[in-house]
Amino acid sequence: MTEKLIPQQEVRIAIRFKTTNIPGELRDRPTRIAEDFARWKLSRSFSYNYDFIHLHPDIYLTTLQSVWLLCDFNVDGKVSKVETVPIQWWTVTYDQQQSPRFTERRMNGKSFTNRYPWGGRDNEWEYRLEQRNAMEGSREALTIGE
Repeated sequence: MTEKLIPQQEVRIAIRFKTTNIPGELRDRPTRIAEDFARWKLSRSFSYNYDFIHLHPDIYLTTLQSVWLLCDFNVDGKVSKVETVPIQWWTVTYDQQQSPRFTERRMNGKSFTNRYPWGGRDNEWEYRLEQRNAMEGSREALTIGE
């Protein structure tokens, strides 16, 4: 359908799901879906330093509703035009054993996804940069101490 996912490539993933189909606590829905996608499709864990989740306001409904979750993976830096970032569309369902099943979809919804800034808004970027700097400082201290 679309290009093969490369675990290190910047990519935006739009995932459609039914609110009552996600196992676990309501508050854990976004991270459950993002973590499952990263593990099953990117062969890695979700990283709060390099990945970002855009939440739909209805994500925590207890009634059956189809909603979208946007995940920006491998956020390295800001991009001036979000429309240049590759996007893929998926649906997810969970079976009785709570295992995800991701199915790729064909869609043309860039007008919807382009409303969301790559990697989050300015305050989210500031927080991410603080976390990255703290991690790099910790790594440098470990290297010097060896």
